[in-house]
Amino acid sequence: EFQTFQHYFKQINLSHYEPLNKSNRRAAYLAREMGIMSIQLMMRRFCAPGAPLRSLSAFTGKPTLNSSGVCFKSTSSPTAAPVKPTSYLPAFSLGLSGLIPFYAPPLYMVYNNYTFCLDGEAMHLAYAATILSFLGGIRWGLTLTPGSGQLPNWQNLGYSVTPSLLAWSGLLIQAPLGYIPVTGGLLMAGTVDLLWTGYPAWFKVLRVILTVGALSSIGILLWVKQMEESDLGVAQQIKDYRAKWRAWREQQSGL
Repeated sequence: EFQTFQHYFKQINLSHYEPLNKSNRRAAYLAREMGIMSIQLMMRRFCAPGAPLRSLSAFTGKPTLNSSGVCFKSTSSPTAAPVKPTSYLPAFSLGLSGLIPFYAPPLYMVYNNYTFCLDGEAMHLAYAATILSFLGGIRWGLTLTPGSGQLPNWQNLGYSVTPSLLAWSGLLIQAPLGYIPVTGGLLMAGTVDLLWTGYPAWFKVLRVILTVGALSSIGILLWVKQMEESDLGVAQQIKDYRAKWRAWREQQSGL
């Protein structure tokens, strides 16, 4: 520890070097002073100038300052205290505003006498996939944050990229079958976030509200489509994919 080393150098009694000649005693004195200066330089390098020391017993990283300005380095993995925002209004305002693109297409269809619109369905699926990918990014960022309490291992980072893959597959399949991976991903992300210990309680409440809102908008859109066309189009889309597959096989066999 820096403090222990500094105390040791200062307590050296030069009388112990009486048997030495004058030049050797001078060298011992210079060695003691150089040791003290080295410790002070190291203190200024790793800590704030003039900050009192607490513990630097483990040199596994750069020491930090706590709220009282004390420089310390813990021997165990630090766990940062949860950051309490001064106001929850920005998070709740932006989160609830994010539901507007979810409800704009289905409510527009309801307003126009339950007239289904393919473009509105495509826009709705694209936005749902975007939000699903964003949810995975939240987990990725919090996992890599120092002191989050969650290690950046295969489990945490693997889950972080899963929502993006589900969103991509949903856009690749297209509606209405594309809603299967997107809806499943939104439900999975909301459930995992509620069970994860890294998020504060207020964020979990917000996640419940937003997850229920997003899934409800999907239900309204599919309900309008069912009323307008009496069919969600799943069977027809499967038939179209089969026809495309057969055409591709025939083309490959002809080559």
